[in-house]
Amino acid sequence: MFQSDTVPNDLDIIFICDANNIQQLGNISLNDFTSQKKPIIIIDHHEEVEQSDEITHSIINIETSTAEMIGKMYEELEITLEPIIATFLLTGILFDTRRFIYRTASTFDTVQFLINSGGDYNEALAILQKESSDSEKIAKLKGATRTIIHKEGTDIYAFTHISSYESSLARALIGLGASFAVVLAVPSENEYRISMRSTKSFAEGNNISLGTLANVISTKFEGTGGGHQTAAGINFKKQKEFPKNKDEIVQMLLKMMLKEIKKK
Repeated sequence: MFQSDTVPNDLDIIFICDANNIQQLGNISLNDFTSQKKPIIIIDHHEEVEQSDEITHSIINIETSTAEMIGKMYEELEITLEPIIATFLLTGILFDTRRFIYRTASTFDTVQFLINSGGDYNEALAILQKESSDSEKIAKLKGATRTIIHKEGTDIYAFTHISSYESSLARALIGLGASFAVVLAVPSENEYRISMRSTKSFAEGNNISLGTLANVISTKFEGTGGGHQTAAGINFKKQKEFPKNKDEIVQMLLKMMLKEIKKK
């Protein structure tokens, strides 16, 4: 495994898993690899977005998890799995299905295959149950105190900002009672991230997918965005027109997203 921002150009093929475009790889550069026109294949479960020319092929199924898709591939191709890889895939399935709340007809078959391949189910559970660090707890508490709450009908909107752990805070706000939670993260001076979560009833009641909403909003900021019906994210660079005050940015995002949601 490489530990740099540049992918070695002596590879024959690259698989991008659980991300629907090259831009979501962050600082990892594929320039040397793509210049040789080598194949790049995406395996993903997020809503499909327009692909860049460098992508050779994509395997996308929004009804399942990427971990389950890969597990099925191993099974169908009759490839022997290392126990640690089987355990990691079990962890991914448990996380994305929310402990089998959102499962497919074949999820348990894939889980059984992974266990038979040496995957440690108890270890997978233990990985997900690890207690949050003190820094994450403090960051989430600070973010919660800054939350702007807006009510439309029976829907409760919760918008806030934080330096990191944005997805964790967004999930926590839904747990606290929000119908739709948006958390802006500003980890560095020029980098912005947005994590979005909603209840299923909010998405269905407003006839909206957060993955689609994230894609629409990201284009306004010349960034990248996508996700699922009830979970999505956006990455973009600092915008010149943004106010300096983060609370004002959050207010701006609330108005922008309300406008898009009401179009539905």
